[in-house]
Amino acid sequence: MVLALARPWRHPKTGMYWFRRRVPKDLQPLLGRSEERCSLGTKEAAVARTRHLEKAAEVDRRWQRLRCGEAALEAGSTVPSIGQRPPRFGPIREPPSPPSTVPSKPQPASPPVPWLPLFEAYAAESKLAPATVKRWAGVFAALEGAVGTDDLSRLERSDLLAWKVDLLGAGKEPRTVRDVYFAALKAVLNWAVANGRLEANPAAGILVKVPQNARIRDPEFTDGEVVLILRATFGPHDRRLSETHAAARRWIPWLCAYTGARVNELTQLRGSDLACDAGVWLVRITPEAGSVKSKRWREVPLHPHLVEQGFVSFVRERGPGPLFYDPSRSRDGSPANPTYKKVGERLAAWVRSIGVTDPGVEPNHGWRHRFKTVGRRAGIDPAVLDAIQGHAPRTEGDRYGRHPADVLAAAIARIPRLSPPNEPGAPS
Repeated sequence: MVLALARPWRHPKTGMYWFRRRVPKDLQPLLGRSEERCSLGTKEAAVARTRHLEKAAEVDRRWQRLRCGEAALEAGSTVPSIGQRPPRFGPIREPPSPPSTVPSKPQPASPPVPWLPLFEAYAAESKLAPATVKRWAGVFAALEGAVGTDDLSRLERSDLLAWKVDLLGAGKEPRTVRDVYFAALKAVLNWAVANGRLEANPAAGILVKVPQNARIRDPEFTDGEVVLILRATFGPHDRRLSETHAAARRWIPWLCAYTGARVNELTQLRGSDLACDAGVWLVRITPEAGSVKSKRWREVPLHPHLVEQGFVSFVRERGPGPLFYDPSRSRDGSPANPTYKKVGERLAAWVRSIGVTDPGVEPNHGWRHRFKTVGRRAGIDPAVLDAIQGHAPRTEGDRYGRHPADVLAAAIARIPRLSPPNEPGAPS
């Protein structure tokens, strides 16, 4: 990309004007970067032009002194007359020249470490999911916009502490700042240090305090909400609704209620994931079909009520491909935002539209909480409940062996049958 370096550059997000100028090739080893950049501290074009000229003159003088071998040059220095804030990243200090009549050759600074190629290398080695790559790349792009450089070797702890304050001040949820922004940053920088790309991780030890939110209700569905949702699964549905999405409304809530699985583990199911083991019908939840949080496959037996309702017949009619979306519709989905995820989002919107509007319960995840409560009430072994729902084993010993299909099927059969009014065959 060719930069417009002869005039102030306006940041597309903040509207602030910046000074940007290429560093001549003979000076790049000394300065450790290919571009001079700093904020001009204004959003006014006329003011920015004046400050840009002053900054350009200051940079020309500094580069000329550097070529003449003068010492104590600070590439990050600013001119007080233009009134700009100092950049957050610290100045790069050149080693002083020894007292000699012949200028010594300056030692080259450490090469810059742009975040994009470093992040791409980390993502490839870690085999990050496309959705994670998309989200984390946005984190580093936001960091570049905040500190004014893409060079990770120039980051200092003070830069990141100030960035944390800015994120929280902009209204970002503390949990998001901790579990997305700084989690991504720490992971990549730790990898860079371990692989000799950086000398230290300036984000190490930075904490983001997440206050405990007030909880005014249980995060699981109430009996009334369960009846409301399951009754609506039988329709009638809008005639404009696609066949696959109508099927998702019909079956996904029931599958959530009787398996406790994550909604996207179910929206990605294929016909080929249905199997029968010694007379037990089950679905195979596998990373081959899409995203699985634990990255491990598991088999979940079907509740007898699902079989009675005709779910097995539905799967057979659909064939071996995806059950709840049509992969031939090319406009739907991408690796970073797959179609089955969109199906889950549309289901959540539908649940809200039919009357489950309490913000204290998530329209899809409420089933997962409820399944655990119902399973405990039914006396199901906690380790078996975890195996059904795909939760991590609680002890090292629980990681040994497996839970056979007949054991899981016997546990699921203990989940009470749900028969809301308007179900075919149920009392009105």
